[in-house]
Amino acid sequence: MSTLVVADPRGVYLAGLEWVLQKAGHDVVAQCRRPVDVVPHVERHRPDIVIVGLDIADPQTTGLSARLKACDSALGIIFIVQPAGRIDVKEIQALDSDGLVLDGISHRYLVECVSAVAAGKKWIDNKIVQQLLMPETQPQPMSRLTGRETEVADLVSRGLRNKAIAQRLHVSEGTVKMHLHHVYEKLHLGSRAELAWVAHGKDADRPGTGRTA
Repeated sequence: MSTLVVADPRGVYLAGLEWVLQKAGHDVVAQCRRPVDVVPHVERHRPDIVIVGLDIADPQTTGLSARLKACDSALGIIFIVQPAGRIDVKEIQALDSDGLVLDGISHRYLVECVSAVAAGKKWIDNKIVQQLLMPETQPQPMSRLTGRETEVADLVSRGLRNKAIAQRLHVSEGTVKMHLHHVYEKLHLGSRAELAWVAHGKDADRPGTGRTA
């Protein structure tokens, strides 16, 4: 059994954490809502482990591990992270925790994490590992276009000819050709077929080679 201090801004979630941990045989000696309030509770109660739910982007979390370790170098630190987007390696390193789990983790894995940290081991949620191993998403090519160019590209990708596009957008065929020329230049394409290919999210084995307007 381990003694724990738990912190999370969500009251209901905090109560759930305490219930899960107590059911697993651990003793929650204190709880609080804000990460900054964890340090005095650790100083007062000297728990084995602290669990903190936090937003990685919150500046209040900067250096939290160091402050907690300064209270007790043997303290096990587990963070339940609520990422705003993709997690990167630098953010993980900056947290400097013993256990790291994503918000929404199952009760079983949370207890497994606590047990591992109590035994002096490091534990990280497999979903975080998967995010770190995934290549970063590349910017979508279509995002380089203006609003009107995007409209023309979309209609071309759906098989419409220049005359039909001009009628749809209430512009001349010459204007459509001009926009289409800009689309080809920005996306480094050579044909309507290639444009359709890119517009539908494909970026390999492009068909066609000759440019047509």
